[in-house]
This record gives sequence, structure tokens and C-alpha cells, in this order.
Amino acid sequence: MADLAFACASCGAQLEYAPGTRTLKCPYCGHENAIEASPWSRVEEIDYATGLAEAEQSAPTETVSVVSCKRCAAEFQLDPAIQASRCPFCGTPIVLEPRALTHLRPGALLPFGFDAKAARSKYESWLSGLWFAPNDVKRLAKTDAGFIGMYVPYWTFDAATRTDYTGQRGINYSRTIREGSKTRTVIETRWTNCSGEVARDFDDVTVVASRSLPEGYLDKLEPWDLGELLPYDPSYLRGFGAQHYQLDLAGGFGRAQEKMAPPIRRDICADIGGDKQTISRQETTYSGVTFKHVLLPIWLNSFRYGAKTYSFVINGRTGEVQGQRPWSWIKIGLAALAVAAVVVAFLSFYGGR
Repeated sequence: MADLAFACASCGAQLEYAPGTRTLKCPYCGHENAIEASPWSRVEEIDYATGLAEAEQSAPTETVSVVSCKRCAAEFQLDPAIQASRCPFCGTPIVLEPRALTHLRPGALLPFGFDAKAARSKYESWLSGLWFAPNDVKRLAKTDAGFIGMYVPYWTFDAATRTDYTGQRGINYSRTIREGSKTRTVIETRWTNCSGEVARDFDDVTVVASRSLPEGYLDKLEPWDLGELLPYDPSYLRGFGAQHYQLDLAGGFGRAQEKMAPPIRRDICADIGGDKQTISRQETTYSGVTFKHVLLPIWLNSFRYGAKTYSFVINGRTGEVQGQRPWSWIKIGLAALAVAAVVVAFLSFYGGR
């Protein structure tokens, strides 16, 4: 159904967001409309405790029309201009049977920085750089189906942390052991108990709120230029898909705490000092916790090779590519034989001297 609010003033077609700009553009006649920023609109950090307690009652919501994939269970909304016949997450053919869904409205987003043509170019460069990939896989870069731009939901968290700990500091020392007429030196460790407190502030810890793609790949798309976030405006979604969050706010903060844990542990080890460290107890308190619900741009595609589907993702701002890939065991075998031949020749040459 056409949206009159986004109708081209020149030909009546539906306008779409032009990546890398702040304009809506008609895909038929080229007419452009500027996306005007609301003077009172800004990206806000929301108090976590308040958001958790009042999300259901007071947080702004929106109702969207979503499509579900029966194979991978991904749920997403598609712009009316997108006539997708396959799931952008797993490549399975889908029937467009949308249903209504009400969810918390995002507070901010990063618009796409480049279009599908540029995404394909980055994909081709990624494929061409893969070692030991089958030759016919690289030909898929020229023949595979089109890319889909998808806004993926994320939570971001800020927090001030203080961690009390107890542990042990290890100082290495050398000791000489006599064994008959010979001696040898061994390194041993002297341990002492210690305790203390470390503090660290975290800013914009990102947590993907979608379960439709492997989190490991999405984490590798970081960093995101979150300093360029814009207040949420549905104009930037025109011509693109979007997902709603599948990981709720409480679950998001739990995942953020997991991501905060390694740097806190490193701080404790640095505070303990010495040559070795063990941590027997640590208790972290979090204060001033705030969050944002944001949409970040990702180009998606997948291809079938043999009996398996391979998916990959592209950061819609930086062009970073991450994904699955098949391997050519023939190429790997030939490379292994070549290395073995070089080693044998090397040993024969120097062994015979």
C-alpha cells in the first residue's frame, strides 16, 4: 500500500532513502526531498532502572508489519518497495504474509553510508581475497541474487563500575637444584594474598538484539561510528528492511555485563601486579547505567554452494565484511603437498652436505 507521506511530488512513486545522504530520492524520476531534522529531536541516554520499570507503560512504541521466516525464525519488516522472495538471513524462499507487531520504538539510528552497488563491490573484494576458496564460489559474486539492506536492532549501555576483589600475587624467583654432579635452575612462584578495588567507566557497550545472525560475525563488524547517531526518523528506513529486537532490555544488559567482564578482569590483574595473578573473589557494582535502543545498517546476502547456505554481512557504514565461506579441499591438499615437497628438498639439500 502506497504511503502518501512519502509520495514523489513529481511522479507520485514512493520515495526511498539515498544512502550516504540526508535525502529521499525517487527511484524513477530522480526527484529528491531533504530529510529535515526536527529542532527538538535529539539522541537521548535513558536511565536503565527507569526504562526497565516503565518500559511497558510509558516508553514510545510503534506497530509495524513484520514477515517471519519459517526456516530460521527471523522476523523483520520490509519496506513496501522491497518485493523480497527469500529470507535475507538464510536465503530460504518466503511467502510475504505480514502480521502486526507492537514493540518499543528505537531512539536513534545510523543511516546507510553506501548503496547496494557499493556493497556488491566490497563483497567481490572479500571473496577474491579468500584463500583456498573454490573457483566457482568466486563466480557467484557475479551471478548471486541482490543484496538487502537491513537495519538491525542494538542496545548500547553506559555504566560506571567499581569492583572489590581478593586474590593472590605471584612473584617468580629462581632456585638452583643439584642432581649428583650437575645443577639446574628452576623457576618457582611465591604467592601472597592481596585485595583491592578497581573502577572503570564504560561508554556505548553495544549488544546486538537480533538472534537471526551469528553474534560472532556481528561483533566483528565493530566498531560503529556511534558519534554520528541520528534521532530515529522512519524516513531513513524507506527502501530498506528493519528488524525488531528479539533480546529484551534486561537480557541486553546481561550481555553487556559479559562484555564488560574481560576489561574489568584485566584491571584487577594489573592492580594485583607481580608476575602472576589469581582472582579468588570479585564483586562488581554498576551505577549510572543508561541505555539507547538503536538501529544499525547492515547489508545482507547469502548463497548456496553444494547443499549448504552461506551467509555474510557487511557493515553499512565502514564496509567491513564478515561471513561464512566454503573451502576447497583440493586446493588445501595441493598446498600441503607443495609445502611438504619444499621441506623434503630443504632437508635433502642440507642433510647431504
